[in-house]
Amino acid sequence: MTAPPLAHLRVLDFTGALGALCGKILADLGADVVRVEPPGGSALRHRGASADGVEAPENGLAWWAYAGGARSLVLDLETADGRRRALEMARRADVVIESFPPGYLDHRELGWETLHRENPRVILTSITPFGEHGPYRAWKGPELVMQAMSGMMNLIGDRDRPPVRIGGDQASLQAAGQAVVGTLVAHLEREATGRGQWVDVSAQVAMLWTTLSESALPPLHGYTPTRDGAYTRAARFHRRLVFPCRDGFVAMIVGGGVLGAAMMEELTAWMAREGVAPAFMRERDWKAWDAAYLLSLGERAQAEIDKVVDAVGAFVASRSKAELYEAALGRGLLLAPLMDAADLLGDEQLAARGFLAPMREPRLGRDVIHCGPFACLSATPLTAPRPAPRLGEGGEDAAREWSVPRPSTTRGERGPLSGLRVIDFAWVVTGPITGRLLAEFGADVIRVESARRLDPGRTLQPWAEGKAGPNRSQMFANANAGKRSVTLDLARPEARDLALRLMAGADVVIESFTPGTMGRWGLDYASVRARKPDIVYLSTCQQGQTGPHASYRGYGSLAAALAGFYTVTGWPDREPSIVYGAYTDFIAHHFASAAVLAALDHRARTGEGQHIDISQRETGLHFLAPEILEYTVNGRVAGRRGNADHAAPHHAYPCAGEDRWCVIACETDEEWHALVGAMGHSNWSQDPRYASLESRKRHEAELDRHIAAWTSTQDAHALMQRLQEAGVPAGVVQSCADLHRDPQIAARPGLVWLEHPEMGRTPYEAWAFRLAGRASGLRRAPCLGEHTDEVLRDLLGLTSEEVARLRADGVLV
Repeated sequence: MTAPPLAHLRVLDFTGALGALCGKILADLGADVVRVEPPGGSALRHRGASADGVEAPENGLAWWAYAGGARSLVLDLETADGRRRALEMARRADVVIESFPPGYLDHRELGWETLHRENPRVILTSITPFGEHGPYRAWKGPELVMQAMSGMMNLIGDRDRPPVRIGGDQASLQAAGQAVVGTLVAHLEREATGRGQWVDVSAQVAMLWTTLSESALPPLHGYTPTRDGAYTRAARFHRRLVFPCRDGFVAMIVGGGVLGAAMMEELTAWMAREGVAPAFMRERDWKAWDAAYLLSLGERAQAEIDKVVDAVGAFVASRSKAELYEAALGRGLLLAPLMDAADLLGDEQLAARGFLAPMREPRLGRDVIHCGPFACLSATPLTAPRPAPRLGEGGEDAAREWSVPRPSTTRGERGPLSGLRVIDFAWVVTGPITGRLLAEFGADVIRVESARRLDPGRTLQPWAEGKAGPNRSQMFANANAGKRSVTLDLARPEARDLALRLMAGADVVIESFTPGTMGRWGLDYASVRARKPDIVYLSTCQQGQTGPHASYRGYGSLAAALAGFYTVTGWPDREPSIVYGAYTDFIAHHFASAAVLAALDHRARTGEGQHIDISQRETGLHFLAPEILEYTVNGRVAGRRGNADHAAPHHAYPCAGEDRWCVIACETDEEWHALVGAMGHSNWSQDPRYASLESRKRHEAELDRHIAAWTSTQDAHALMQRLQEAGVPAGVVQSCADLHRDPQIAARPGLVWLEHPEMGRTPYEAWAFRLAGRASGLRRAPCLGEHTDEVLRDLLGLTSEEVARLRADGVLV
């Protein structure tokens, strides 16, 4: 059987709960991952729900979800012998991953300088809440704090209640996704130069990415979005995204223009056949009903939106989730049922792709359903799910097997991806971000698009100066930085021939069309491989290239519903809140980029290319893997819990000013006593209601009221600073405007301003990972068709006259 693409790598993993998915992804890609645990077991073992009937520390479902396929080595880094053995393993490793507080490894002579001296080839990936440098580097950042300070939490929940986190440890997982991508970029650079690298990952910036470029709204639109329950806000007006139906809820995008016109035409026709389509919907030109048109209506826009949403909502309310989903599949509606873990186990598409598969769990003596491989790689399939190790299982064997240090070589200077050419057909977010990554680290990425069928990303806000236009979307710019743009009308045979010629000279192809589209054009993997056998070809879509629902049309807000994010986000006594933006786009690109980088590494060693099939929904399920296990192991469906967690206090508390909040999350008694001291409530130290975590949880509602009364008169940022200095995990629930004033984001930097010929100076989001000593390769995004002439002349050898003729014939549009 063919080995997975990274079977030659050794990874030493010191992560706890923060960033644990990084090692899991590398293990799925074939790496030999050894998780180093303290004598009491990794913090991941004790995070979240546990398996019924299994004794700790073997029962943590987060451990089962994110440590599968690894080996466990127990070492006490507080002892000289533990540090000695850790250094011995690091000398023989290719990659070391850690999520200790900054400076922890330095103080134990296991930091970057020591590791690099002992093993010049090693890659050290450090995952921390705020990064290794900057004014907040030493601050405490549990999950609630990271979500709050990223800007995302301010966008979720009901206006009349505190902001609410996304269910699950999403900031930790987002950081892990960026960490694995940064690690593989550093690995490819090492293959080029022979030198190791220090990769510094900020969970705050990783989570910032998920806001769908809304960080640009305040400077470009003078507008700061905020949460609105089941509604999504855009361009100063809102519309419902989550709709109640007969037996639950569905998510549906109600809008026209490039994004939704076809959907609204089909929905209106269906409503008309049922005799319930109002005249204003039957008469509407949905192609023209876009954000720019609605903005032109001024104050009348919201009333017009409400009229459409109310009519659609009444139609949806009388139908079941199954009936509506069947219509979405058959009619191309932008609609998805809000699924929970029980729904997922009965899903026809996931069953057809074998994604939720049984795996023998030795602790239970029976099979347990786990998430399957995150991608389908044609030449080097990923490993099937494997059990997480028991404490100490396999670690000593790994220590003996890693007996030979890796050789140290130096091969010269070049970027990790320099010399590569990428043809990028993808649109909106997931595929384009993978293309941006490759461009930023040296590849020549050529974006193929058309003015006749604009990438919806070019039509979406934020817009420079708040004015729409195909070259004015900062969302498009953020996902397509550093690329060249070529316009080809792929409906024309001549354009498809040019595209195939470009692909035949490329190393990587990225596409995100509905499955079958590239095949009908003769541009699919088989067609390109016939001309370029070693091509790495990425196909990413909502539900994968195969299965009965492969043709499902949708965006990240709908894939998030299908994956289950809505059912674990919000308040238990309210309808589900939206998960802001296209959330699964910002999950899928981690896995897509990791798969492409691993495939390129495999090609460099073997000369073999391959096809990569990424389902956005399936990658999203990996970010809810513990919640899926909660059902498949214990039979309990995870639901909405607001901001509740294992800690207490653990909530967002009101501060002085309009809609200002500070989260506080005390996970230990030490942190609780520090909070008591900061509050000046020394009598609470003796109060039996608050004497232990268990009793604080029992009296949590009362405790939250007392803390809220104390915080309500204080400035949120000053309170955060004061509490962090006292050792209390705290963070402002930052708005998108706050991000531009955040000194930690400025220090990394997390936002970079670049000049654009039409947009002027606008903010781009920087990667959450930084490579030490490497300057950013971030460059501005292209205008539509800006590089058509030079690419066709320089790469395909066309003359200026031939290019002019093709343009006159409408091929280059």
